Amino acid sequence: MTTITRTDAAPHLRVARRLAPAQGLYVLGSSVDLTLTGIVGARLAPTTALATLPFSLIPIAAVASTFLFSRLIGRYGYRTMFTAAACVAILAGLVSALAIQLDTFWLFCIGTGLIGVYSAGAGYYRYAAADASGSQRARAVTTVLAGGLVAALLGPFLATWVDALLPVAFVASYLMVAFFGALAALWNAFLPHELAVQGRCGRADEVQTSTESFVEPRSRRVLWRQPLLLTGIAVTSFAAFAMTSMMTAGPIAGMAMGHTQADAALAVQLHMVGMFAPGFVIAKVIGRVGERSIAIVGAAIIVVAGAAAAVSTAEWAFLTAMLAVGVGWNLAYSGGSAMITRTYLAAERGRVQPIAEVITNGFQVVGSLSAGVLATVPGWRMLGLVLIVLSVVVGIGVTSMRRLVRS
Repeated sequence: MTTITRTDAAPHLRVARRLAPAQGLYVLGSSVDLTLTGIVGARLAPTTALATLPFSLIPIAAVASTFLFSRLIGRYGYRTMFTAAACVAILAGLVSALAIQLDTFWLFCIGTGLIGVYSAGAGYYRYAAADASGSQRARAVTTVLAGGLVAALLGPFLATWVDALLPVAFVASYLMVAFFGALAALWNAFLPHELAVQGRCGRADEVQTSTESFVEPRSRRVLWRQPLLLTGIAVTSFAAFAMTSMMTAGPIAGMAMGHTQADAALAVQLHMVGMFAPGFVIAKVIGRVGERSIAIVGAAIIVVAGAAAAVSTAEWAFLTAMLAVGVGWNLAYSGGSAMITRTYLAAERGRVQPIAEVITNGFQVVGSLSAGVLATVPGWRMLGLVLIVLSVVVGIGVTSMRRLVRS
């Protein structure tokens, strides 16, 4: 019988605090795409039906590259692959800027797809922090996510502020993606030494970066029968769908409601503030109240977002929906991610993390691809009703899990 001993030899959050700025630089770069890709895609697309394709390619590319990142992390470690992912962001920004300069839609799609590759790499930040933080895994996850707050405040503002600095609109905005990617690559190259070996097959187990000793890893069949893991995946997938569908459809739907482009940019900014601002508070309380309670509160806040979208097209309702879904995403995503990180050991990382990321990013793909239908006034209202129903289902599921664990 396999026995597992857990210790708290690494209860500190040093690695998580070093990864928080990396998360911030990732958000700064990706916020340009989140703010402008829907608008630029509509300008460059040969038909209206393809307007949201560039945005949809971000999660599609993330799904396609997630397993590759996991394999490469197993070979080269977290630090090397985090640096490589940031280098991809440099290329993404340059390609996107060139596509806008040349008015070439398909080249722009390549640029946004490369941002999806960067997103896949950055998705492992929270796992790396959790693996290095002993019993404080949940707090490590929320600490990393909180690193995006300042970026969420500045990113959309910078994206629209510099858009007219060069003769062709938005070229300068996407050059910023390359600039922040370069800063992220430099920062990631000097991450703590343990991230250079952590995650590497045969090395992470020897140095016990995750502070867990074991006899042998469990099979995928055993791992994926854990109710806590399945619940965590369900919560993060729901949060990803809710956030991405509203984020993608929001700017276009807002203008269909009669709001201005400035209103759409403000809605994205509020949305991103909501996505990262709660992290500073949640990081301090998640250990006391539990990740399941945080996930339930997140689902309840997404109900508010859905209700605002369903009942009115007024500016206050539009902005409330975008802000609330961001806050709800943060809580649900943090809670779900913390559940996932509690279900595996260091040697089992490759049997859980990439599959969890693919499923979660897969729901982002669904959310973004559905935006073409949802980016209308009737579609926006329908999306609100769908989110209310899904929130209730997820809340009931997590509550049932709490009762199961107690029993």
